[in-house]
Amino acid sequence: MTKAVIELGYRKYVLDTQKAVAILEILAEAEMYETKWRKAEDGGLLHYVYPQEQEECVRAFNVLPTALYRMAKLAGKPAK
Repeated sequence: MTKAVIELGYRKYVLDTQKAVAILEILAEAEMYETKWRKAEDGGLLHYVYPQEQEECVRAFNVLPTALYRMAKLAGKPAK
């Protein structure tokens, strides 16, 4: 089965393509959440919830060819 790489935060995950698409479909419906610090006298921590830009989800999906997946799987975890 074809694999896909999805990127969440600073980590990348390999999944079957159907599962990766399902995750991205769920995330496409999500809103963004952020916090920003400012001086305590100005109100301290602010919370924001807003609609996401659609291209944010699309950038997180890449198809991984079967041959490349098998080669990377054989290589295993990289040495630190």
